[in-house]
Amino acid sequence: MLDDGTSGLWSVKRMGGLAIIQDPIDAAFPAMPANVLEYVKVDYQVPIAQLAALLFSLVGETTPKKPKIPTKELGLLEMEVVIATQDNAFQMGIIQMGELTPFTCPDCHGALTQLKEGKIMRFRCHTGHAFTISALLAEVTESVEDNLWQAMRSLEESNMLLEKLGQHFTKEGQIGEAELFQTKAQQMAKQARLIHDAIFAQQILSADVRLDKQHTPKKARKG
Repeated sequence: MLDDGTSGLWSVKRMGGLAIIQDPIDAAFPAMPANVLEYVKVDYQVPIAQLAALLFSLVGETTPKKPKIPTKELGLLEMEVVIATQDNAFQMGIIQMGELTPFTCPDCHGALTQLKEGKIMRFRCHTGHAFTISALLAEVTESVEDNLWQAMRSLEESNMLLEKLGQHFTKEGQIGEAELFQTKAQQMAKQARLIHDAIFAQQILSADVRLDKQHTPKKARKG
């Protein structure tokens, strides 16, 4: 996903660090730094060729004073670090650190807790899986498509079985039974076609609309 790093950089900035990104115009995947610009107050935005010199100049600068972070917010950040390394979200109490939602984790089907960081909304399940909005939408969309494909396969298999039974009864001279199974086969074929059309009409909910957004680059702040 092109927004995975936004939350991490937001946390760095929130804790008093500097936010440095590559200029979207210069980036191979401009949506990644462009996404950061929407949610994080960036300190430096430079082409990749200028990044090394910028970092070198920043090493000699005085470290900014750390901001005061509310205890709950600091606790959530510390918890996220532990979860990332030990994967024990439930024991750490992740459910109490956000808003419990009716949504379930696409990976384990556990309950998802909604977490808010500034303007960023994320989700984490009680087993530790984490999702940005785009990632969650992509997983849900994929699950819907998988279920639709399975439904179409089952309908087509039923159609083939009914047709075979219809042919069998036709050979046996049991015309009434043959017509019954042939009619059911036609119904199954129609239902399979509806599912087929639904699959190809399905739009990817997680399409990154930011890919088409144009962000006016800012001049890099000099150290």
